[in-house]
Amino acid sequence: MTQPEAPQAHLPPRSGRTMEEYIPGLARSRPQLVRLAECLSLAAGVERPLLRRARLRFLPRSSAGLEAELWFSPLVEAASEHSLVLDPAAAAVLRRRLALRPRPFVQDVRDMMVEAHLGAQPVARWFEDLLWADLYPATSTPEYIEEQLRRVLHAVTATGDAGDEIGRWALHYVPRLPSGVRRYDDAWRIQVASSERLGLAPPVDHFPRPPGATAAARALVQRDIPVGVVARSDGLVLSRPPVEGARTVLAAGVRTARVEAASLLAPQSPPVRLELVDDQSVHLPFAVVQRLSVSGEPVQGIAHAGAAYEVAVAAGAEVRVRYAVLLGDCTIVLHADDGTERGRLPSEDGGLPRKSLSLSADGAALAWIEGGTAITYEVPSGRMEAHERAWDAALFVRFASRHTTGFVQFGIGDGQFLLDRGRGLLRTVNGGEPTPVRALWLSQDGECAAFIDGSGVLRIYGPAELEGASAPDVTAVTSTADAESLAWAHADGTVYVRVIGDDQRLVDCGAAPWQITSLAMSEDGRWITAVGGDSRLLLWELVDGASVPHVRRLNFCADRVFALPGGEWAVSGTGGPVELTTDDGRQYVITPDTEALSHPVDVPGWIRGEVIAVVRAGRDPFTFVDLAESMASVRAAGVTCLAVGPITPTVSGDVEGIPDGEEIPDSLGDFGGFASLLMSAHHHGVRIVVDMDLRAVYAVGRILNSMRQWLDHDVDGLRLVGDRRLDADVLRDVRHLLDGYDDRVLLGPHTTGLPATADSDFGATGAFAACDVVVRALEGELITGMTEDALVRKSLVNAQLPLGAARPGALWGHLLPDYPTSPGRTALALRVLLGLPGCPIVPLSLLQSQYPEVSRMLELRRDHLALSRGDCHELPLPRPYLHGFVRRHGDEIVLCVANTGSDREVVHVTPDDLGATGDARLLDLFDGTVTPCSDDIPATVAVEGVAVRWYRLLPIPRTSGPGA
Repeated sequence: MTQPEAPQAHLPPRSGRTMEEYIPGLARSRPQLVRLAECLSLAAGVERPLLRRARLRFLPRSSAGLEAELWFSPLVEAASEHSLVLDPAAAAVLRRRLALRPRPFVQDVRDMMVEAHLGAQPVARWFEDLLWADLYPATSTPEYIEEQLRRVLHAVTATGDAGDEIGRWALHYVPRLPSGVRRYDDAWRIQVASSERLGLAPPVDHFPRPPGATAAARALVQRDIPVGVVARSDGLVLSRPPVEGARTVLAAGVRTARVEAASLLAPQSPPVRLELVDDQSVHLPFAVVQRLSVSGEPVQGIAHAGAAYEVAVAAGAEVRVRYAVLLGDCTIVLHADDGTERGRLPSEDGGLPRKSLSLSADGAALAWIEGGTAITYEVPSGRMEAHERAWDAALFVRFASRHTTGFVQFGIGDGQFLLDRGRGLLRTVNGGEPTPVRALWLSQDGECAAFIDGSGVLRIYGPAELEGASAPDVTAVTSTADAESLAWAHADGTVYVRVIGDDQRLVDCGAAPWQITSLAMSEDGRWITAVGGDSRLLLWELVDGASVPHVRRLNFCADRVFALPGGEWAVSGTGGPVELTTDDGRQYVITPDTEALSHPVDVPGWIRGEVIAVVRAGRDPFTFVDLAESMASVRAAGVTCLAVGPITPTVSGDVEGIPDGEEIPDSLGDFGGFASLLMSAHHHGVRIVVDMDLRAVYAVGRILNSMRQWLDHDVDGLRLVGDRRLDADVLRDVRHLLDGYDDRVLLGPHTTGLPATADSDFGATGAFAACDVVVRALEGELITGMTEDALVRKSLVNAQLPLGAARPGALWGHLLPDYPTSPGRTALALRVLLGLPGCPIVPLSLLQSQYPEVSRMLELRRDHLALSRGDCHELPLPRPYLHGFVRRHGDEIVLCVANTGSDREVVHVTPDDLGATGDARLLDLFDGTVTPCSDDIPATVAVEGVAVRWYRLLPIPRTSGPGA
């Protein structure tokens, strides 16, 4: 039989009646035609030879024209050159008529069909078997039908290309089965599994099923598909296969990976469903508006998938609409004061672009520019009005006085601007020459207006004290509602406030760390806020003629800020944490690093929390070439930094070239091999740190010369090894050398002392100031401590102590103890170490081969900033052999629990235990399961014996909105 074709549209009887009505009438007028069709109603498909055989066997006196009549009759759904398929509804009626004929005759029809299709596709013969079983329901047992369905379901869910082929046939035949057979759950599972294999949506199901039946059927054929996720400042980039350096999440699927993405900043916003096929990349930005309390805490949020061109916010105490968001497709979305959506104003297909969005203080009027024409929209009535004047940009402010309510219009077009308070005041700018406009601004009472032209010049109009004033190089402007105070920002970040009144004065608020994109001022003129495209909200408090700066940290990148009643603020921007949910219920939280700018820049950012895998000559015999060839497997294990060596510096002080093989231990090979290692490592996204053994060389010039040669060949850092102590002056010279290269790190020599005494052990006083990472051993605390059921207590305390004399941002580099111990204890020590602050320094063999599950922990540590960059606090637990510590980075909180006992233990955790408030969820980072977590209903955390678990606290539960 030929491959099934896509079904054609159903051809109804010419009279428009149903087949139940049509076929009896047709049987009276054309009895031979209907009888021939009855004899073929048990066939999966009717080939020309079968059609002729059936006519000659059961209607021997008919002519060949009967075959042609059936071929082109309404009883046929589709016909090709060689075969036809009966209409499903017609076939059902024909089979019922056939069942009423004498049983020997029907059996003869069945025998002919079996004989004709002995060589047909197995799934076609299976389909005909089920048609026959349904012909006499009283004699066919449910067990037989279930067995037949299970047989095909097993074939469809089998691995390999054969399952795809069977799935295509199954999707062709199963919808044509009688309703009595399609009611079975396995019949539905066959269709869903086949659709999933082929990347299609399942057909419509007309029968009630148990909850989760579709998801369970998909799971029969699904496998874990790796999807790469890169968190950007504006949202996410998802890719199949994962791009180099992306975080990898696992989504269940076959040809298509399905993921739902929802912003954690907006619990009521509906998720976005994405379907990724192979070799596809999707950029998913998120536009965010967040309301902040007087203290700067987030109290509300809205989010939209996709970019937002503009955001407008109503400033009144009581409003009809609080937020208006102009999306990338030019749709304007309106939100009420509580963040719920109040309506949408879609743009016509192929319509003109929209811009210059403004919202009146009471939220009852909206205005924008559409194709150069100003449009006003009344929210209560829905009335929309177009204004005749052509605008390049315009703002409309609705104000209310004692006697009337009206509009102030302020716009620019054709080189002129119009400030209309009902008096029609028209002014010309630059002699009528066209003037590009960067920004327009109007006070809430409509009495003060300003615009920033294309050259950055601010021009102010009204009140009289500011009429005609201007300022150069301005990027943002704002005022109080009554225009009694006006503030603006210059391109260099400086902010000035002009206070109007009896005590007129100009206040210099100082400079922001970036060019300000938006300003807002509180109603009383006491506070000024600014944003500049990153995660910081700057506030200046005006006190006694001076300004006091404050900084608030946001969870997204903000570019607009608005003043709200009662001292609150609304901030809009992009990005923020996003929750991904896969079809099988696994959840992942992706958080961009909004705190990157708050860290000291003295230490390269990539080394913060980096896990360093060590390959040592003598202990791990290797050559550079061998290591280069295995770099793909190294990276697959989650390793992104290798320390190799040791390397002995050159003997000659004036050598300009790279050391040759005589100065490099034989186990390492020559430098040509190292060049291939370096090239392969960087190609796979792995950094290389070279171990420098200083024991054999005492001349400072030789040490520095050798280091410079290695740095010139793009190694990513140097680690000082051996027992040689360097005094502070030498270390400072080494530090100055590395500072001449971008993003190179220096790992200090191994010290066995505790933080309080490590400085003296390391060398001269103040020597830590030269190092990015200060290396120390844990002195057996991980191993011995676990044996005595006092895991890591001293290690946790030590890990939290400051480095004292170290340079800003420096880290501890923790070494596992060298002495032998049981494999189970070593594995536990490694897992605990990966949850501690600083830089774990461990043998590559532990990460790559002996404990393959650790690679998952390496990826989680890299993906969750709390694990690599967060602080660390111990969580008291009820058992002496249970140990917990909480890692926090910004709003990201991760709980690490270690069980040093041999039995499974269960503990209960509340948000308050983790330093959070309100209802939340606890996400198991290892298996993706989610547990409710609140102060009233603690989350249950189960940890097996001699094991470690990591949990991410999700402080804002997601509430799916409409259409979720």
